[in-house]
Amino acid sequence: MDGIYLHRNWGGEFENVAALVAIVMNKDGYREVLGAAEGMKEDKASWGSFFQWLRGRGLDGVKLIVGDKCLGMLEGVGEVFPEAKYQRCTVHFYCNVFSVTPRSKVKLMAKMLKAIHA
Repeated sequence: MDGIYLHRNWGGEFENVAALVAIVMNKDGYREVLGAAEGMKEDKASWGSFFQWLRGRGLDGVKLIVGDKCLGMLEGVGEVFPEAKYQRCTVHFYCNVFSVTPRSKVKLMAKMLKAIHA
């Protein structure tokens, strides 16, 4: 799960909106876009509405949600899919770590993180 911010022109006014996206791994091991919807931001209400929409389309048996640790996503998923476990996306985690790592140490930090996750 992820929210992607886009710059939208609506009636001559520009605003940022979040496109909420759900990608799943099918039984053959391939990724598929399960759903995408516009949310005004990545808050609990937007994510909750998105998860309800997915459930209304027949999504059930969710065992794992992977995301960027957005607070709105965490709160929304807990209400709609309380049986699902949550895991932080390693790509988002790496980006967060690299954003506070001095540029001269990024390659070293990347090697250490890869070793930890291996």
